[in-house]
Amino acid sequence: MNAVMQMVGLVLISWLVKAIFLFYRTLPYILPLAGLFYLFHWCLFQGQPNEPVWWATGITALATAKATKPKIHKDNPYRAYIGGKGWLEKRVDGLIAWIGTIKYFNSPLCVVEGATSYRITGDQVRQLISNVLKPGDIILRGYDGYLDGVMIKMTGSKAGPGTEYSHAAVYLGDVNDSTDRAIAARRLQVLDQKGKWTAASPQEMEAVRNDNQYFSPGPQRVLHSMTRGVFMEDILTFLRCDYIAVIRLPENFRLSPQELAGQKDHSLIADLPADAQSIRQKLLRGETVTSKEVLGAVRLSALGKVGSCYDFQFNDAKTHQRFSCSEFAYYCFKSIHCYIGLELKDHGMGAFLVRKTITPSDIFEAAVAHGKLQIVWPKA
Repeated sequence: MNAVMQMVGLVLISWLVKAIFLFYRTLPYILPLAGLFYLFHWCLFQGQPNEPVWWATGITALATAKATKPKIHKDNPYRAYIGGKGWLEKRVDGLIAWIGTIKYFNSPLCVVEGATSYRITGDQVRQLISNVLKPGDIILRGYDGYLDGVMIKMTGSKAGPGTEYSHAAVYLGDVNDSTDRAIAARRLQVLDQKGKWTAASPQEMEAVRNDNQYFSPGPQRVLHSMTRGVFMEDILTFLRCDYIAVIRLPENFRLSPQELAGQKDHSLIADLPADAQSIRQKLLRGETVTSKEVLGAVRLSALGKVGSCYDFQFNDAKTHQRFSCSEFAYYCFKSIHCYIGLELKDHGMGAFLVRKTITPSDIFEAAVAHGKLQIVWPKA
């Protein structure tokens, strides 16, 4: 099945699912509205409600369900959808963005949009901020019940130790407006009118830097990719979740002689900037690299992609133009791909929608399996 036909199928599925969900949202309003219309009709006509009363009940319930739907910002204002394929992509992306707002509860059995109830406690948040987190850490988080988390588990690691994690971010620490603003969005790419990815113009970069939904300097910032794209967020907001893992580089590291003997360069990014290329070459020469060197390059990579679009369909891992959350973390650590043992894998639902990408559970499991990255939270 080719990509266009897959998108057509997903668009049809999205319309069906949204119609079912809208009907589900109307159910709580139908009985009370029917009672009110019955009383109104009886007072006016002193008779049983007729067919127009039931039509009015249904239409009013539907309108009420639509009016009370949570208003959720879902997409990147700098995204462009070009041509007929773009029309399909917009609807597929919209479906996947909407799925990310859905959460189910078992008792009572219900499905809601944008629910907030978290396992991570205030004391744990304080401990993480005060005693654990350091700039350059990869933070993985997860939630109970969200439908996109279930889908990530179905398409990613189904039984590994990282199955509860559905999102990844890079912790920057303090972001200074005077020094970091010029770095932000400097490697941003956008679609031109012909549907080709090209470097953002100075005006487009400046628009992102002046948009506090994307660039918001201050203390204790994380940078990650969600439906609006790559943006900056306060750590207190980010930690509203059910599960957290913090992953860190060792202070000093090098490739062993055995690794160098059979070493191949795992990086998918051939043209690295000078800082990242220098680190990669040091590793491949068997020299020791410090985490301070790497994290300087990570910070530049992360800030440079602020404003980038989200990779809803997980098919841009090799091009680094738009990013899923874990693709973004993978990109930021591109200088040490040859060391960390983290590679893209085939993920999908059986043979359907298979993508060569990386998931949050892949990052966690690479840390467990290879021991090159340290899991500093939760403590063993």
